[in-house]
Amino acid sequence: MGRPLKILYLRTENTAGTLQLFVDAHKRLGNEARFVTLFPTAEGFPEDICLDLPLLPKTDGLRRAKDLVLNQDDLRDEAQGYPPQWNPPLGRKIFFQIRDLLWRPALKAAFKKHDLLDYDIYHLEGGHGFLRTSAWPFDVLKTRGKHMLANYHGVDMRTRGVFPWIDTLVDVNTSSELDLLEKHPNMQYVFLPYEVSQHTPRYELNTPLKICHATRDRYWKGSDVIIEACRKLEKSHSVEFVLIENQPHDKTLKMKAECDVYIDQVANLGGWGYGMNSVEAFSMGLACCTNLIPTYEAFLGDHPFVNVHKDTLYEDLVKLVSKKDLVMEKKLAGRVWVEKTHSVNAVMSSVYNIYKDEGWIEELPSELA
Repeated sequence: MGRPLKILYLRTENTAGTLQLFVDAHKRLGNEARFVTLFPTAEGFPEDICLDLPLLPKTDGLRRAKDLVLNQDDLRDEAQGYPPQWNPPLGRKIFFQIRDLLWRPALKAAFKKHDLLDYDIYHLEGGHGFLRTSAWPFDVLKTRGKHMLANYHGVDMRTRGVFPWIDTLVDVNTSSELDLLEKHPNMQYVFLPYEVSQHTPRYELNTPLKICHATRDRYWKGSDVIIEACRKLEKSHSVEFVLIENQPHDKTLKMKAECDVYIDQVANLGGWGYGMNSVEAFSMGLACCTNLIPTYEAFLGDHPFVNVHKDTLYEDLVKLVSKKDLVMEKKLAGRVWVEKTHSVNAVMSSVYNIYKDEGWIEELPSELA
């Protein structure tokens, strides 16, 4: 592959914990990699280069102040365009313009301290630059032959939209959200990476069966519908329902690992299908329920999900819990499937194939070939 690549990931905060997975995987392949975040995450995931910039929602107090000042009521509306573009109200735009001016000196110092302008490939998570209203310094880096990949996570494309000044510089866009492929003319699908092997799956069943659901925002997952159906199921079929709401990630994992069935979502409001919660649950040996529209089922092909529906969720769950052998079958199949699709090696193979297709590398690392 020639000299080692230098790869930098940029994200506002390390909310999903995947940045360290990518960095470690790049290093195992003989390359240099780091990630930089604008402020520390409340999730407790590790940090690398954390700039901890001001005027960001780092605490509950700052989040409430942001909600008050910026008027968050419009943030669930679909962004318009193909691709959708960020088009905020004037007050929000002025706020970000002023914040960008305040950030520039701190960013210049960080660029110099950490050599942030000396990388070959920049992964812009969520399509973010360092600033909200400017492409700087990526417009300069582009003239130096640097490569840029934007990876979108869902809401950043659906309700916020791309930043046009970043979108024009990016070589390729990726997402693990299937619906986003229909929202951008230059978008490729890449599965979420997960260190599946960190979990030892538990295949024995609890008595009674334990069903869980994890949520931080009930709206996006249809959580109220899930909670109502599971409370009803507790009474009719003597299962135990475990609601995991606004919990630290380590506690969430512990609570999920003790269950038999995980319910992801029934609303398809925050994207189609499933997310990291299901990937984690499969890795632990849980059966997973979610709502898959026909397009997603066709895309996934043979998959281990129990496809449930908002209007028939209780009945769908009754069919599952009434057949313990089916629960066990789904638990076993889920672990096999997640290793094949979401393991770090499988995802890195997709990433490096993109590098090769774009001409950034001449050949795949031998470990991925």
